[in-house]
Amino acid sequence: MLNTSKLAATLMAVSMLFMTSCGGEENGGGPSEKGASARGKGGRPGSGGGADSAGAPAAVPVEVAAIERRTVSSFLETNGSLEAENDIQIVARTQGPIVELAAEEGMRLTKGDLMARIDETETRAQLEIAKVRLKDSTRAHDRAKAAFDNEIISREVYETALAQLESSEAEVMGTEILLDYTNVRAPFDGIVVERIVKLAENVTVNQELFRFSEFDPLLVKIQIPEKELSRLKLGQQARLQVEAWPDESFDAKVLRVSPVVDSTTGTIRVTLEVRTRGKLSPGMFASVFLVTDTRENAIVMPRRALSIESLSDTVFVVRGDQAERRDVELGYTESDAVEVLAGLSVGERVIVVGQDGLTDGTPIQVLKGPGATDDSKRAELESSGSPGGGPPGESGARGADGGARRSVDFSKMTPEQLERAKARMKARGMTDEQIEQTIARRLPQSR
Repeated sequence: MLNTSKLAATLMAVSMLFMTSCGGEENGGGPSEKGASARGKGGRPGSGGGADSAGAPAAVPVEVAAIERRTVSSFLETNGSLEAENDIQIVARTQGPIVELAAEEGMRLTKGDLMARIDETETRAQLEIAKVRLKDSTRAHDRAKAAFDNEIISREVYETALAQLESSEAEVMGTEILLDYTNVRAPFDGIVVERIVKLAENVTVNQELFRFSEFDPLLVKIQIPEKELSRLKLGQQARLQVEAWPDESFDAKVLRVSPVVDSTTGTIRVTLEVRTRGKLSPGMFASVFLVTDTRENAIVMPRRALSIESLSDTVFVVRGDQAERRDVELGYTESDAVEVLAGLSVGERVIVVGQDGLTDGTPIQVLKGPGATDDSKRAELESSGSPGGGPPGESGARGADGGARRSVDFSKMTPEQLERAKARMKARGMTDEQIEQTIARRLPQSR
C-alpha cells in the first residue's frame, strides 16, 4: 500500500504531467516531435500524455473515501493546562540529619511508602527517658490512691499525683509521635516530582524535603463564555489533545462549574477531570473540546474532501469513471470529519486527494480507497509521473472538455469564506507558508 505522503506526491506528479502535455498542445498547435518521443518512452502504452490515441483526456489520479454513518458531536473549543489536584510539598516534622533517602524523582509510590529517614537516636533516647518518668509517676499515683482511699491524704494531694501520671503518659505519646516523624512517608498514591533534600543534610522542622504529586486523574481549568452557561452541566463529556500525543485524544468530564461569573472577563471557570492513561503530566498544554451535543447515526464524510477551490461547501463525488461536482450542506464539524445534512448519501465516494482543479465530468482514476485501481495499474501510473512536478489544480490545467480548468479567485471571497478555505487547506496537511503561497498565486494582481 502507498502511504499518504507518497500517494500525494504521485498525484501531484501525474497531474503536472497531464497539465504540461495539454499546455504544449495549446501553445504549439500539437505535440512536438521531441515531446511525442519523450511520451513514447516515459508514458503508458497507447497514451499521448494528456489524451489517448482517440483524443480523450487522460484520467486524473485521485484518492477517495466512502460516506458513512456514525456518531458526531458539536464542541466548545478552548484550551488549558493540566494540573494535579494533589500537588504538595512534603516537609520535615522533626529535626535531625537525613540518614536514608528511599525515594527519587520520577518514582511512583503508594500511600505509606518510605521516602526518607531522619536520624532517630536523640528522639529514641528522649522516649526512654519519658518512659522512666511514666513508671515513677505510675508508682506515685498508686501510693497516693491507696492513701486517699484510706483517707490518709486529701483529695488535692491525690489529684496532683494523678495529674503527674497523665502528664507522663502524654510525654511518652508525644515522643513516640516524634519518633514516627523520623520516617517520612508518602501521604497518598503519587509520583515524586522533585527531591529537594540531600543525604546527611541536617533538616529542621517544616523544611521542604520533596515535591509530591498525584498524576491520575489530572485537572484542567478552562474559561467558558457566560453565554454558554446553559450548555454546561456536571459530568459533561469532553476530549483533550496534547502535542506529546498528537494522534490520540483523552476522555475527560466536567468535575466542577464555578457558581460565579468573572466580571472582568465575562467567563465561567470550569474544571475538568481527565484520566491520564500513564501518558499525561501536570503542566502540559491541552486543546479542550467540550461536547455540547451529540447526534447518533449521522451522515459523515472526511473533512479533507471539501474543495478549497469553491466559494461554497463543495465536494467531488465519483460517478462512474468521472468526477461530479456536488454542493453540500454541513452540520457539526469534528477534527477530521464533518456532518453532511444534505447533498450526499451513505455509500457514495468522495474525492479526498486530487480534487483541486477538477470540474464536472473530469475523467478520474481511483488510486486509493474503495474501488481503487489494482496494484499493477497503480505502479504503471506511478512510473509515468514526472519528478519535480507542481501540485495538481494549478491555473492552466485542463478539464474534461480540453479547456482550462476553472481556478478559484480568492480575491472574491468574503473574510469568512477565506478562513474556511484556509481551514480546508490546513486539514489536508498544508503548512501556513504553503497556504499563503497558494492564495498569493491565485490573486489577480499576482498573475
